[in-house]
Amino acid sequence: MAVNVVAMILAGGKGTRLKELTIHRPKPAVSFAGKYRLIDFVLSNCTNSGIDQVGVLTQYEPLELNSYIGEGSSWDLDVHGASVSVMGPYTSRDYGFLWQGGTAEAVILNLPFVEQYNPDYLLVLSADHIYKMDYRKLIDYHIEKNSELTISAIRVPEEDTNRFGMLKVDDQNHVIDFEEKPKQTDSRLASMGVYVFSWQRFKEDIVHKYYKHLYDGVDFAQDVIPHFIETDCAVYAYEYEGYWRDVGTVEGYWKAHMDLLDPDNDLNLHDYSWPIFSKTPNLPPHHILKGAKVRNAWLNEGSMIFGEIYDSIIGHHCVVQERSIVEKSVILTKAYIDHDCHISYAIIGDDVIIPAHTDIQGDENHIILVTNDNLEEILENQGRGDE
Repeated sequence: MAVNVVAMILAGGKGTRLKELTIHRPKPAVSFAGKYRLIDFVLSNCTNSGIDQVGVLTQYEPLELNSYIGEGSSWDLDVHGASVSVMGPYTSRDYGFLWQGGTAEAVILNLPFVEQYNPDYLLVLSADHIYKMDYRKLIDYHIEKNSELTISAIRVPEEDTNRFGMLKVDDQNHVIDFEEKPKQTDSRLASMGVYVFSWQRFKEDIVHKYYKHLYDGVDFAQDVIPHFIETDCAVYAYEYEGYWRDVGTVEGYWKAHMDLLDPDNDLNLHDYSWPIFSKTPNLPPHHILKGAKVRNAWLNEGSMIFGEIYDSIIGHHCVVQERSIVEKSVILTKAYIDHDCHISYAIIGDDVIIPAHTDIQGDENHIILVTNDNLEEILENQGRGDE
């Protein structure tokens, strides 16, 4: 980019609303569409936007994410001066061991990483949303408005407003109020968890204000955004009109996969002008065997289909055996579905083996999540016949 930008990606969340999917991994490491991890979208957005200095802030169960990102070669973040650095909690001379208690705290604790580049702008990103965004347009808007903080926002229906930080703006998109997850609001403009700060202002106002209070859990939504508004800083909303999905719940995660099956979906992973990069294993092509039936499905490498697949996503290295039916479901990596099963409105986790004659059927308002941590309970509740 023509301007000097450093991106800090918040990737340390537990993701408790995804239940068993995040017992052993952070939310950004959860797979998507059988090929990607959630963090692939924000990393690819950085690469495609020409942002080549990236910090990834980890904390909860970091090993899998650290190994996955490595030196960033899958996203071209290891060439031509680009770099990605994965950073977790550490021991400080002044504070001892520092567990990051808030989103802003995670950035402040890694101040030396940003300082070494002395950027004009700090781009703060969440790693657990599905979207494709050209951050150059956001930063250009920030510059055009002479803004000190720009919040990327998207319109949401009334029933979703209690799930997000909601912005109130004037006719110039100047932010006049912000409320985190309000019980009631007439605003429909939700924060996407994407922020651009003028770096000098961030240092002067936030680092100096909170550096001695880090154990209080300094948060962007609870502390930083209200501070900028209350001190009459130039805070603007950038209204994003593309596809954006919060996949922080089991239902949201399932719906994002179903969106992919709509040929007119706005996400459009077949748009080769804005590729989503990933780090995937070398596997043979998927194999649809004689007698199998497949309609409107995404099938990933190494999978073998003997049964019937309808309106579903099948991850890599999966097997669906004869006379089994999978519909309106997401089957994750290395899952095995034995013969004569019926799976619908479900998410089957990594490495799960579904025994023969198993019937797991949810509905659009009740998506059933099956992992190795709850498999026996699910089988008892849903019923299983004899072979």
